[in-house]
Amino acid sequence: MGLLDYLTSHALDEDYAYVAMRDADRDASGAETPASSSDAPAARRRVGVVGAVVMAAFAVLVVTAAVQTSRNSMSDQSQRRELAAQVSGARTQLDDERTRLTRLQRQTVALQARQLGNDRSAQGLLDRLDLLRVKTGATPVRGPGVRVVANDAPGATTARNEVLDTDLQRLANGLWEAGAEAISLNGQRLTNLSTIRQAGGAITTNGHSLRPPYVLSVIGDKNTLAARFAETTSGQAWLDLQRQVGLELTITPKDSLRLPASEVSLRYANKPSGGPP
Repeated sequence: MGLLDYLTSHALDEDYAYVAMRDADRDASGAETPASSSDAPAARRRVGVVGAVVMAAFAVLVVTAAVQTSRNSMSDQSQRRELAAQVSGARTQLDDERTRLTRLQRQTVALQARQLGNDRSAQGLLDRLDLLRVKTGATPVRGPGVRVVANDAPGATTARNEVLDTDLQRLANGLWEAGAEAISLNGQRLTNLSTIRQAGGAITTNGHSLRPPYVLSVIGDKNTLAARFAETTSGQAWLDLQRQVGLELTITPKDSLRLPASEVSLRYANKPSGGPP
């Protein structure tokens, strides 16, 4: 830009000097002194050369800027394609791992049934194992219950009018207290290892980000869950949120709900030595 600034600021200096000298001669003689026929073409040539230099410099700058912009655009596109490929590869790997996990779980169940199926004493162990799977969320479950939908206040613009992680914690705990046997939140099965907390500007559970509306599928007595929830301290707190803040909460009975298995797995828990099985 230094060359362009210099040419722009000095391109007409010589022409102004020529005009100034001509005016001075005219004032001294009282009449305009005509320029010689050789001076005018020389001035025009000077102007023409300077203009050509300015245009050439400007063209160089434009071409340089265009080339740099093109290179940046190509680099951005390449990075986007690379990131998209990485995301696609990670999703494919995750789907493969889930498929493998499902297959292994089915094989485990088949092996257990084959090894213990003919043993009458082992049938009670299998029944207890199935019950523990249900309680810990290790297996999908189906049954009657209620569908609970919690949402922000209409037109919410601040956190005061939005559902917070503590509000969802209170809601889930109140439903457990009201007699829920299994709960899922936006498709995520809740267990005693699940957390509902604020992280990175979003509410998360089981490592998954949640977005409103927050839908809880609750298996239990569909005829009493809503009334028993309203009697809990959590239910009373939600009634206050509805009246004072404008949060929305609807509870609808359902004849059949299906909840997925939990994705949470134990990594550090071990059976204590000498304790009960």
